[in-house]
Amino acid sequence: MPAKVLKWERRPEERPNELLEAALRIFAERGYANTRLEDIAAAVGVTKGTIYHYFETKEDLLRQAIEHNHERVFLPLEQGIRDRKGPLSATIRLFLRRAFGGNMDQTRQSVLTLLVQGVAREVPHVYQRWLEAGPARAWQLLAELVEEGKASGEFRKDVDSEVAARVTISGLILQLAWQQFGKGAPSVAIDRDQLIDSTSEFLLHGLRSGGRSKQ
Repeated sequence: MPAKVLKWERRPEERPNELLEAALRIFAERGYANTRLEDIAAAVGVTKGTIYHYFETKEDLLRQAIEHNHERVFLPLEQGIRDRKGPLSATIRLFLRRAFGGNMDQTRQSVLTLLVQGVAREVPHVYQRWLEAGPARAWQLLAELVEEGKASGEFRKDVDSEVAARVTISGLILQLAWQQFGKGAPSVAIDRDQLIDSTSEFLLHGLRSGGRSKQ
């Protein structure tokens, strides 16, 4: 009977991505401090030593896992903006829906909880990188859309694009992170579609000239 072929022997070119995705999931489930590299290795079917072949430390693995997740999230968002048609208001609705809506799987939502909670204290350098490559990148994209709308006359000229974008993105991140605790604290629970759609309309109402609805 032939020897069993290990998972990492069958697909060695996929090993780094498998480790990154497993790490992100397990860090999100257990928290950074409670996660062992042995557990991540076992989830992929490799040894702990294999992790050190690709990543210098546990912190390096977390950092690269977050960056890997960011690319998976932001590339479609940026492509959608480049391919957009119609008014900026429709693009902003679609941007927020794609960033936070139905395609936001459980792992991504758990990652928000992980990052909003202990990571800032446990691994501050990783947290700072997340802020730059995650929330800041998202609100910069949104602020650019608002600026385009101001230039085209669709939005008011006196709107502070950066503040509007920061408050919108940060508010959604925090609210979605809190949904992890919705069963134990029912007062914080809210339907995700309601949260995103109402946030979009609240933002757009403030952006439009005179508060009038424009399609």
